[in-house]
Amino acid sequence: MEIEQLENFLAVSQLGSFQKVAEQKFISQRTVSKQMTNLENELGIKLFFRGSNKILLTQAGTYFAQRANELINQLNDSIGKLHAITNSNLQHLRLGYFSPFEGRLLVTHLKKYQALAKHKPINFHVTEGSVEHLFADVTLGNLDCAYILDYGTHDHLLNSELNNTILTEGEMVLGISKDHPLAAKKELSATDLTGQTILYYSNESSTYLQSAFLATLPQNHHYNVQRVGTIEQMQTLVALGQAIAFYPQSLPVFPNEWIVFRRLHSTASDASQRYSIRLIYRPDNNINGLKYFRQFLNNTINHR
Repeated sequence: MEIEQLENFLAVSQLGSFQKVAEQKFISQRTVSKQMTNLENELGIKLFFRGSNKILLTQAGTYFAQRANELINQLNDSIGKLHAITNSNLQHLRLGYFSPFEGRLLVTHLKKYQALAKHKPINFHVTEGSVEHLFADVTLGNLDCAYILDYGTHDHLLNSELNNTILTEGEMVLGISKDHPLAAKKELSATDLTGQTILYYSNESSTYLQSAFLATLPQNHHYNVQRVGTIEQMQTLVALGQAIAFYPQSLPVFPNEWIVFRRLHSTASDASQRYSIRLIYRPDNNINGLKYFRQFLNNTINHR
């Protein structure tokens, strides 16, 4: 199916004549007739009632004419935008982030960039994904960079050929309902978590945070750690006292008056509850959008 074929089909639907379309397009009637026959054969649907004096659309032909017109309009619009992009100095940058926690920091950075670096405009294309997918997409070149939550004892960064920059650091804390018995404690121990339902957020199936959290706890206890697919669900279950959840301190989103936050006490033998949010990117990615954005982030970090 070709664009010219669709355009001639629409012309036939409007003029009701192969001959009139041929004259309008400066081609032979036989060419138009053959194009329409090939189109019907390709679709496996009869599009026309062929009369001696008038070509009429079938019901299927009328529907297809509407859709074909929309397709051609969308194509022409896309081509126009492509030319506008090509003829402008606007840079493009494809960014990923792991969760609304990093997303909040990402939005802050993008807003500041747009306000302070107007001489180097960037069109940001943002997507959310699991840490595993973000590493894969940046490595494969499907994303230019990504904000990830680095926590626990993972080897993603050690084994990766990607470069990374620390954007902010903090401590993971546990969110608990004000009515939960554990809320009376100033900090929690690994023993307090035994028998509790512990939640973590990921928008898609991912064990990254689960294994990262478990790696920071003594291995002689059993912990029930589960994933939830929305922050709203996690907040609701925690507020109702049906579960507890771990959050990056200073980055909680959707504040809830029924939730309080408590530190998790770590012994010398346990891994740290510290986390960092990092920008990951390929060292051989030389697009200007990434270069400009990294320069901005480095200046932002150095002047905090």
